[in-house]
Amino acid sequence: MYPRIPTLIYILLLVCPFLSMAQPFDIHSLLVKLQAAQQDTDRVNLSYAVSRYYWNKDPDSALLMGSQALATAEKAHYEKGMALAYLTEGVALGTKGQYPEALQCHLQALRISEKLHMEGLTGNNYSNIGIVYAAMKDYPRALQYFRMALQIAEHDKADTTRTGVAVMLINMGDVFKNDHKFDSALDYNERARRLVEQAHDSMNLSVVLLNMGDDYLNLHQTGKALSCLTQALQISEKLGDEEGIAWVYNSLAQVYYQSGGYEASIRSAAMSLEKAQDLHLPEIIKESCHSLYAGYKALKRSDLALYYRNREIAVNDSLYTLEKEKQVKSLQSGYELEKKQHQIDLLNKDRIIRENELARDSVKRFLYLTLAVVLGLGCFFLYRSNFQKQRLNRMLKSRNEEIRKKNMQLEEINHVKNKLLSIIGHDLRSPIATLQGFVDLLQQSALSQEQILHFSGKMSESLVGTSQLLNNLLHWAKSQMEGMQVNARDIDVRTLIGQNKRLAQGRAEKKQVVLLSEEATSPVMAFADEVMVDLVIRNLVENAIKFCGPADTISLSTLAGEANVAVTIKDTGQGIAAADHDKIFNQSVSYTTAGTAREKGSGLGLFLCKELVEKNGGRIWFESEPGKGTSFTFTLPAADPR
Repeated sequence: MYPRIPTLIYILLLVCPFLSMAQPFDIHSLLVKLQAAQQDTDRVNLSYAVSRYYWNKDPDSALLMGSQALATAEKAHYEKGMALAYLTEGVALGTKGQYPEALQCHLQALRISEKLHMEGLTGNNYSNIGIVYAAMKDYPRALQYFRMALQIAEHDKADTTRTGVAVMLINMGDVFKNDHKFDSALDYNERARRLVEQAHDSMNLSVVLLNMGDDYLNLHQTGKALSCLTQALQISEKLGDEEGIAWVYNSLAQVYYQSGGYEASIRSAAMSLEKAQDLHLPEIIKESCHSLYAGYKALKRSDLALYYRNREIAVNDSLYTLEKEKQVKSLQSGYELEKKQHQIDLLNKDRIIRENELARDSVKRFLYLTLAVVLGLGCFFLYRSNFQKQRLNRMLKSRNEEIRKKNMQLEEINHVKNKLLSIIGHDLRSPIATLQGFVDLLQQSALSQEQILHFSGKMSESLVGTSQLLNNLLHWAKSQMEGMQVNARDIDVRTLIGQNKRLAQGRAEKKQVVLLSEEATSPVMAFADEVMVDLVIRNLVENAIKFCGPADTISLSTLAGEANVAVTIKDTGQGIAAADHDKIFNQSVSYTTAGTAREKGSGLGLFLCKELVEKNGGRIWFESEPGKGTSFTFTLPAADPR
């Protein structure tokens, strides 16, 4: 999906006659008016107008203006202003990736707009809720809210060009595409195409044609895909839409590749990459690098294929890091929410106890007053009181058990948080400070060429270690916070060994370590997750290099059995002391040692290897003797020969 579409949805729905408010073009004049405004309602409306200026530029500023507008609207009991403020906060939080909080704000805005019978604002809120659910990959709910927004847009007589309807259709098509329902996606985009052609809306027409090209590509109809994308390219070039041009070239590269035109695919991907680099668009850069990698690989240009594959991995790691930062922030927000809920549960428990005590006292007083009149009636009430007490005790016992379970969950979350903060604060601070020192020395311009080469080498080594630490840390954090999904399929283990050998060859040569692997005479097929196995091999090879010195040897080998495939990474390095064997795979023990070149580690690598291997149905072990080296072996289920 063209990534500017969600932003387009917000803008188009708001400039439609859903709200009687003009689009803010001059931010300076709006800020002057806001400062001079006397009425609270005027201040709310102007704050909302200012916030819209920042929606696509600075979500933090938009969130600040929304918060100020909400406080003023609540003070003035201005319900429409409260709805607009909640809408602004929802858009800003969604842009920041805080989807649960964004959803809560949009639902608040929806409740108010429905209460005030503001159909236009209600439709806008439906659309925004659909956007959030789509971002959270909850496609059925996203479609539900988009359909409600579409129904309102279709009944909007003021929208004579049907632009709002077209945008809803585009987004519903995008949801179907993300849900791999490409026929449905194509149907909705075709309906949107007819509307934007009638409205002579060139910008949205280029978007629809690009989406239709992608839909045809997913349906393997390359001829129709090429036709749509060619038209989209012509429109984008006419409009001067550089980002649109970059996306079209990227899609064209995929079409040419699918139809076997590898040279044309490479040319289109190169054009897309050039545009994306100028515009600083990492998602397009990653996709273009992947297309270039696939094209050069098909042409058997392994040197260029490997170069663009490494660039793709680097950009993907950067995007993955940003995503994980959002997830960490979301985890922290969730932890605070759980903590507050726990406090509320404790207060409710005290309130229930006090109410029960008052109820029992009332029953006792009633029994005492009636005991002299009717003893039998008093006994009845006494029995009833005891029965209620037992039921309440059972309720309290159940509540206490729930609170105990929540406390255990909070302790586990807190342990993961502390581990993350410890590694980030201890193991990342040192290499970053070292790199800063190297950069300061280089900037002084007082170093000789030999010193520059020396320090640049040190910087490269520090970057390699830091990159590996971040990779391990992110995979471990994901497994702890949300669990890893194992995407098992038939993979050639020898291919992964060859790739990792090539990647580690430079580092091994710097330490004068000989890196050996058996010749791949035939594939060794296993049934496992390729990304996880690749990470295990990379960690074990890097670990072996870390503890080897000049003239040491590292050998990588495989052994195929009927039920399992075994992979062995053996080195002649310094080995592991017998007293430390039990610490290697123990998560609760923070065990790290410096390498032969004083390399540092976080203690996560080997534990992560054990976790990944076991998730794939295998096991891992090692044999080591100080001064004679170490041999790590892990197994994976063998692929079905059928």
